[in-house]
Amino acid sequence: MPLPRKDKPARPAPARREKAARPAAARKEKPARAAALPRKDKPARATAARAYRRMTVEERRASLLEFGEQLFAEHDYAELTMSKIARAAGVSKPLMYHYFPTKQAFFLATVSRGAEELAARVRPRSDVPLGDAAIESLTAYLAWIDERPEAFRRLLTAAAAEPGVRDILSGIRASTVEQIAAALGHPDIAVAPASLRAALSGWLLFVDGAILVRLDLGAPPRDELVQQLLGTLAGAVLAAGDETAAARLLEDAAGDAPTGPLPADPEATDVPADGAAHEPASPAPAG
Repeated sequence: MPLPRKDKPARPAPARREKAARPAAARKEKPARAAALPRKDKPARATAARAYRRMTVEERRASLLEFGEQLFAEHDYAELTMSKIARAAGVSKPLMYHYFPTKQAFFLATVSRGAEELAARVRPRSDVPLGDAAIESLTAYLAWIDERPEAFRRLLTAAAAEPGVRDILSGIRASTVEQIAAALGHPDIAVAPASLRAALSGWLLFVDGAILVRLDLGAPPRDELVQQLLGTLAGAVLAAGDETAAARLLEDAAGDAPTGPLPADPEATDVPADGAAHEPASPAPAG
């Protein structure tokens, strides 16, 4: 006979939550997934990827040279190494060696780049009078130096001890002598008078020395120094025996200023009663 089951008392049903009774502010609403999660915009990422472009070999090299000009202007040549240059440029050392095998090669490349830019800026014009062309070239040369005074100073002092730098400077001076001689009427420097070539070469050394002194003193002003350098150029050409070219340098630069004797000033001429004109008295020398 089976044992009777003990009937367990029925458990009370759990209280049902009344969602409707809760205030709306207390309810936590879940936003729709489609609206809450932004979709990945693949076309946009592709556009950004296309906007990035690797530099070409020439662009990278030009960028490094531009940075190198600034770096060598701010630091002495001896204190820089390829490791320091690469770190400052934000590139790897192997990449620097890929473009430039040595520090000297890198420095010479920056000097050559600056020399090409300078040659283009100071090339004398042939469509203006000789004196005006000389003033324009000298003004452009001083302006170029004023943009990079420390680089110019280091180029002519500490860095000039490097054999490659001396060769570049000699090449720049030789090219400048040829340009000046051609403007003076000697298109073939090989047959130009030796005295003229020596005078022009010496004048260029004087120009560099005068500019270094100007950098130290902060004077004279650029326009004043241009006139001084033009006068010394005319003197050097005159000393070399080319009186005509020396006169052209000064006369053309003077513009429309008269070169002959000045006309007499009627107010300064003493006309006595007899009508005979006499020369005005010479001014007394300054005491």
